[in-house]
Amino acid sequence: MTKRYRIRADIQLPLATAIWVLGAHLYALLVPLVLIAAVNHHWDALAELTAYPVLFYVAAGVMMAGSAFEVSQNSLDHWYLTPETGSAEGTGFCDFMFFWLIVVSQGLVAVAFMGNHLWVVALAIFFTLLFPFMYLRQTMQNLPLSVLGILAIATAYLSLGDPIVVLQFALSPLTMFFFGCLLKTGNQVLHGFTTLTASSGVWFLAWGIHGGSMGATQSWVIVALVVVVTAAAAALLRPALSRLAPTPRPQALGG
Repeated sequence: MTKRYRIRADIQLPLATAIWVLGAHLYALLVPLVLIAAVNHHWDALAELTAYPVLFYVAAGVMMAGSAFEVSQNSLDHWYLTPETGSAEGTGFCDFMFFWLIVVSQGLVAVAFMGNHLWVVALAIFFTLLFPFMYLRQTMQNLPLSVLGILAIATAYLSLGDPIVVLQFALSPLTMFFFGCLLKTGNQVLHGFTTLTASSGVWFLAWGIHGGSMGATQSWVIVALVVVVTAAAAALLRPALSRLAPTPRPQALGG
C-alpha cells in the first residue's frame, strides 16, 4: 500500500506564508516576460539603438531558467530559509546553477546592448566563465554578478539614454535589506519580499527600453527621489522588521 503524499512535508510553512512565498517565486519566474514584451513592442527602435536585440530574448529565457533552479533549491530546503540552507548562505547545486544563469543573463543583456564593442563581449565571457571557480571556492562569488550587473546597466544607459535603468542598482541593497532581516529574525514572510525585490529589476529595464525607444526618458531627479524615498522607508522599517518573530514550522504546531 502506497503512502499518501503530504505537501506540508516539503513546504514547511504556514499556509498563508506558503502562498505568499510561492506566489513571489512564480512572479520571479514569469517577470522576464515583461522584457520579451518590451522588446517585441520596440523591436524596430532597438534594431537601431542596440547591437544584438535578439539576445534580449535569450537573456529572458536564461533568467526564467535561473528562477526554476532557485525554486528547486528552495524545494530542497523545504522553503524554510535559515543561514545554513543552500537558498541562503549555504551552498547547493541548484543554488550554483541559479546564480550562474543570472550571471549569464546579465552578460547577455550587456552584449545585446553593446556587443559590437569587443571589451563588452570580453568582460561578459570572462566573468561568466569565472563564476563557477569562485562559487566552488566560495571566494568573492558575488563579484561576477556585481560586475556584469553594473555592465548591463551601464550599457543600457549608454544605449537608451534613460536613467530609469539605473534604479536596478537600488534593488540590490533593498534585496539585501530584506534578506538580512529574514536571516536575523527567521520570519519567512520576508522571503517573499526578498524574492520580489531581487527579481523586479527587469521592470526598470523594460521601462528604459520603452523610454529610450520612444524618446520619452525620465529625469535624474525622478531617479534620485525614488532612491531617497526607498532608503528612508527602509530605515524607518528596519526596527520593526528586526523585531519580527520567527515563523513556526508546521511540524512544531503538531503538523
